[in-house]
Amino acid sequence: MKKYFIYLLILVLVSCGTKKDNGQDFPGIEQTAFEGICGCVTKAEIEEALESKLSEIPKEINEEYLGGRGCSFLGYEFEGEVHFGYIVFPSAEEFEKVRSAKKVDDVGDEAYVVNGPDAQQLWVKDGDYYVMIAIGDGARPKQSAKLAKQVLQRLKTKQFEL
Repeated sequence: MKKYFIYLLILVLVSCGTKKDNGQDFPGIEQTAFEGICGCVTKAEIEEALESKLSEIPKEINEEYLGGRGCSFLGYEFEGEVHFGYIVFPSAEEFEKVRSAKKVDDVGDEAYVVNGPDAQQLWVKDGDYYVMIAIGDGARPKQSAKLAKQVLQRLKTKQFEL
């Protein structure tokens, strides 16, 4: 009886320590950096934000309704959550439209949160740079803010160009 109790205890401890993806070994993308506009973040940065490995190579996107180009990222789906994100570099005109949204401090010169059609969006202006970060399935404000800061730093130091 004691032996079964120890096995049960070990099982409980192991299951409580699993990551959000249940420790599943999803296949990942091999490359650590991306080309073009998708090079605004590293694989490690976007996977940390998505809380999932990438399920496919990121794709460049042109989002006219957001006023700019960007990149979309897709992670794995588990427990009913779809792990995805996109980073768009909107125009100044599109940024002006979100100024009535909820203001966020400690990110860039100005930042606002908008509940978009598929994900919560963080819109940030820093100097002459604009970036919009969206991470789904649920709101992830800390991850979005961290990504925005990383992307803006790369733009300012010319480690990445639009």
